[in-house]
Amino acid sequence: MSLLKSFLKLHCQKQSLRTISNQANFKEVRIPVPWGEVRGKWWGPTDVRPILTFHGWQDNCGSFDRLIPLLNNNVGYLALDLPGHGYSSRLPPGIMYHYLHNLCLIKYVKQYMNWPKISLMGHSMGGMISFTYGNLYPTEVDFIICIDGLKQVIAPLIKNRLTKVLDQFLKNSKFANNPQEPPSYTMAEMEMKVHVPNQGSINIEYTKYVLERNISPSKLHPGKFYFTRDPRLKADKLAFLTQEEQLDYAQNINFPIFIAKALAAKYYEPKQNFYDLLDVLKRVSPHFEYHYVQGTHHVHLNDPGKELSGLINQFLTKCMTGDRSIGGLKEEMIVQEERLTTKII
Repeated sequence: MSLLKSFLKLHCQKQSLRTISNQANFKEVRIPVPWGEVRGKWWGPTDVRPILTFHGWQDNCGSFDRLIPLLNNNVGYLALDLPGHGYSSRLPPGIMYHYLHNLCLIKYVKQYMNWPKISLMGHSMGGMISFTYGNLYPTEVDFIICIDGLKQVIAPLIKNRLTKVLDQFLKNSKFANNPQEPPSYTMAEMEMKVHVPNQGSINIEYTKYVLERNISPSKLHPGKFYFTRDPRLKADKLAFLTQEEQLDYAQNINFPIFIAKALAAKYYEPKQNFYDLLDVLKRVSPHFEYHYVQGTHHVHLNDPGKELSGLINQFLTKCMTGDRSIGGLKEEMIVQEERLTTKII
């Protein structure tokens, strides 16, 4: 195959991942942060304060591409790539990724956008980040939506766990700083690498929504691709709140909260930890909703229209009552399509 044909094949494969995105009603945006920028998608109305939305561990904001178009269109949704994910900047060399960085990120975004209040939606780790922020700053939050992710997971007692986490971080830091191209794979292999984890949580046909912002074509092996997310993300996130602290902080919740638990997903810790927290939230939240939904951990990507979107819309109808006039899209945030095309190719 000629070099030109190889290039066109690569370009078409990568472009095919963007077919849905190019037709969707969103703007690619960037927000400056001290270590670089965070990137994401602003869906829907741009003249009102949006719902800040976060994805799960090693995913990116593309995981919401099928859910958000089904949600209440009277409000916008600012879905961001977390640091080291998608198109967002990586943290500086030598820094371990931690929940605290993401909580600081929310502060930076809120300050940049001049939001008087903040609405949060998250999946998995994004739900944990959103809920933890609400625990720490309950007076700043007007509501939270958590999709198969709520509290920080308490890790089981494993001998030398912290030693293993530190060694893993140092090992992956070498990969992150390596100027050589990472290992590359065919598109079919890439799809399987996204599909297989979490017991096939993402249906194979929907892996493209996550792959779009997570890979680049190999310069060394035509027809193959490599992951662009930061290798340091593989190290354990090290929850910094104990179970007792999370229950105590939850007593301060004074805003509505929506929680969806996927029936085919794990709990990742003893179930009782989760339900003990729910008992607190039922007592303190002025409008608390908890729903079981059919589907895997990535139900918002695989089956957003079956149950989930309808339940979220009902919640928004009841709870989205505050003033949202301050904090719309800033013109300087918009990433021009020319920049995106350069990135893709």
